[in-house]
Amino acid sequence: MSSIRTPSVPPRHPLEAPAAMTPAERVQTARRLLDLTREMLALGRAGDWARFADREEERRRLSRDLFATPVPREAAPPVGDCIRRVLDLDRELTALAEAHRDNAARAMREAQRGRQAADIYRRFSR
Repeated sequence: MSSIRTPSVPPRHPLEAPAAMTPAERVQTARRLLDLTREMLALGRAGDWARFADREEERRRLSRDLFATPVPREAAPPVGDCIRRVLDLDRELTALAEAHRDNAARAMREAQRGRQAADIYRRFSR
């Protein structure tokens, strides 16, 4: 899946206040947030952390825009359903991200030990 912007909504400056969304746009944004979360989960499972991080920025923006103002009553049921599903997926996303962080830290420690061993070998092999 790729990041697709709705043509009718031009990109805005990050500090600019979000434009008011219609209930239909609010539901569309919630669905995009859910799709993006699913995509991020697939990227995390595949170990594609660079693309995962790129999607996280868009996900943060969508979340901020979605809740910048109260959700209209008529949009609340579908938006609420999407958000519940996003929160369920977030548990696995968090676990994957934590595991990745731990693996990266372990790899860095192993690389450092390897460099130390190489330094010791060079020092005493002369």
